Amino acid sequence: MDYIFYQQSIINFIAQYAGNSKSQLTAMVDDTRSILRVDAYRLFENILLNYQQLGVIEYRKVDCLLKSVAVNLKTSSESEYFLVSQLATWWQEWHFALSMRVKTSQNNAVIVQNSDNSTQDNKPLTRQHDLSEYVNLFTQVPIPLCNVCMLTENIIRINQRFVDVFGYTIEDIPTLNDWWLNAYPDPHYLMWVRQTWQQALSFALENDTDIEPQVYCVTCKDGSHIMMEISGRYFRLEFLAIFKDVTQHLAAEDTLRDMAFLDSLTQIANRRCFDEKLANELELMNKKIKPLSMILIDIDYFKQYNDNYGHIKGDECLYQIAQCIAVATMNHEKDFVARFGGEEFVVLLPEADPKKALHSALQIQQAVNQLAIKHEYTDIGYITLSMGIKTLHNPQTGDYIYFADAADKALYQAKRQGRNCIVVSED
Repeated sequence: MDYIFYQQSIINFIAQYAGNSKSQLTAMVDDTRSILRVDAYRLFENILLNYQQLGVIEYRKVDCLLKSVAVNLKTSSESEYFLVSQLATWWQEWHFALSMRVKTSQNNAVIVQNSDNSTQDNKPLTRQHDLSEYVNLFTQVPIPLCNVCMLTENIIRINQRFVDVFGYTIEDIPTLNDWWLNAYPDPHYLMWVRQTWQQALSFALENDTDIEPQVYCVTCKDGSHIMMEISGRYFRLEFLAIFKDVTQHLAAEDTLRDMAFLDSLTQIANRRCFDEKLANELELMNKKIKPLSMILIDIDYFKQYNDNYGHIKGDECLYQIAQCIAVATMNHEKDFVARFGGEEFVVLLPEADPKKALHSALQIQQAVNQLAIKHEYTDIGYITLSMGIKTLHNPQTGDYIYFADAADKALYQAKRQGRNCIVVSED
């Protein structure tokens, strides 16, 4: 065992939660659904996964490792020492379940729900697993588990964590088919789920491997939805379905993805997002053979505004203009607004001819004029916009550079005409 590596893993875990008070940590320890329990279980699982065979010697090594962490803690934080002590307690309990070799003590904080309606063919298997050491896994781990007989498709047992998360008891889902119908009520989605799971199960059986994880959207008993990564292990004529909640993880990924395509100042799409959107729209245009219009927008005399009112006011102005453009185009759900760069903005209008694009530009112009953002360093006395419009009709000319360049030339012409103008490219 690499003591330094695993010692650091445990220290990192402690540091992650040490900011909580002892009372907060105690509440998380008592809560069977807490992320603290789940993270602790995964920490030990990662350590044990490095062994092909798990036994008492590994238990002793990790026990010593925890003691060395306690000795080497560089602070006297009550929360840190509480976490080390709790990890030692959990390790003593979960080691037996993870190793699936040594019987646990009679601490049945988590209840196993066994099926009472097994078929005659299934009863011997149920009795066999009542005696099997792996049943300890059900009574200890803080993740949902479900044991299914592959011959009868009866659900043999589920653990309390399964009930806590999904709300279904063994009476609600006595068979695998009952689980399908309850957890995936939409018939089209259910068809995909069953096919995907069966393919994963067949592959595992043919190749003697674990059932590969796949993310499914599960409908709970109360009607709520939860994203679960479901994997499994088969043995003899049964399989064990293992559930991992990835709802927060996926939400975090969505947030990061949104942030990557969001302009932080104006809170509209950024240039990267626009480039991707334009590429998609050009591809769709080639398939539909319908026009695609672009409005390129520039704030008139914005440098003078920044120089005289300051960058804070300039940022406020950019935000107001961006939101105003977005609101002015929101009646057309296909239209797309982004910050093109600096004080320039762009609007994509799928299936819009020059007349519709000009109408949208006039709406934007009117909306910004109504804002009446004071700008004393212009002839008009308030913020105005210049706009260039280009429409593609021929899919053969649907090139990004050509399209953007034509809109930019129209914008430049609008500025040459005195600003606060709209020019439609005719070439």
